[in-house]
Amino acid sequence: MSNTIKKVAKQNGVSVKEVRKDLEEMIKVGMSSTEPEAIMFWSQFGGKTPTPEQFIAALSAATKARMA
Repeated sequence: MSNTIKKVAKQNGVSVKEVRKDLEEMIKVGMSSTEPEAIMFWSQFGGKTPTPEQFIAALSAATKARMA
């Protein structure tokens, strides 16, 4: 389990399970986007739904790449 997920849960006074559930819902919504940038982001998962940890890692990498 991701330390990030644990930190978010603690900071918001909710369970890790609730944070994971919210992330999974956000992933589902994001994967259904028709925006070109979103399609490009989600394509890195090869059509498979990423775990919350995989999503966080990919989002972090994409953010770092944009800042470079």
